[in-house]
Amino acid sequence: MAIIHKSFYFMRHGETDWNRRHIYMGQTDIPLNEFGIQQARQAAKLLEGIEFTSIASSNLIRAIHTAQIIAEKVSKPITIIDDLKECSLGTMEGLTKENNKFLDLWSNSKACNGIEEFYDFKERVVRGLKTALELPGTVLIIAHGGVYWAIQDALRLPFQDLSNCSVVYHRPPEQQSYPWKVIEIVSGS
Repeated sequence: MAIIHKSFYFMRHGETDWNRRHIYMGQTDIPLNEFGIQQARQAAKLLEGIEFTSIASSNLIRAIHTAQIIAEKVSKPITIIDDLKECSLGTMEGLTKENNKFLDLWSNSKACNGIEEFYDFKERVVRGLKTALELPGTVLIIAHGGVYWAIQDALRLPFQDLSNCSVVYHRPPEQQSYPWKVIEIVSGS
């Protein structure tokens, strides 16, 4: 599935209590905690000077709330895109991240414990990315760490783990054989 060659920003949602406690969330709809709200407000101030026309958000509350905080500050419309929601982690949701061994199995397309298979997840995320990039102008996408992992894989980028409320800018290559340019704009620590 070809990706539209258009610049965009990607932002991971603000912190939740489950992020803080290192618990797998997946599609469990966990809200931002107070620190996550603060992170989104700080990111909104920094995004005021950045040129983009709209916000595309996952349909999970942690991303929507982050998008609403940003949109209020920068006066941009929000489009909710279901395909940008986090991966379903099946029986892993709600468990602590003591053992990341399953992530290696998952990314190598090994089905386990009702987890959405990586290939299916990546295909869904790419559909969501394409939908977002069809919006007019430059778009800020607000979603999840796993979604960004799938985007990086689809764009053939080196893996970068984003902290909550980190923002990265993506510029398409000038030629097909060149890599995408990625620049971190906001660090959400």
